[in-house]
Amino acid sequence: MTLEKALETLKQVRITCSASQLEEIDFTIKILEKLSEAGIKEPLHADFKKLA
Repeated sequence: MTLEKALETLKQVRITCSASQLEEIDFTIKILEKLSEAGIKEPLHADFKKLA
């Protein structure tokens, strides 16, 4: 799975989720977007120490 695919899926899920879940979904989308902007393609395998 790619970061882009995960973002796309979360955005689709956001449309159908309940209002009580929107804050958590939006938070997760923002995190993944920041990772993507930082050039991280595989966050599960990234070495975040190099970003500091």
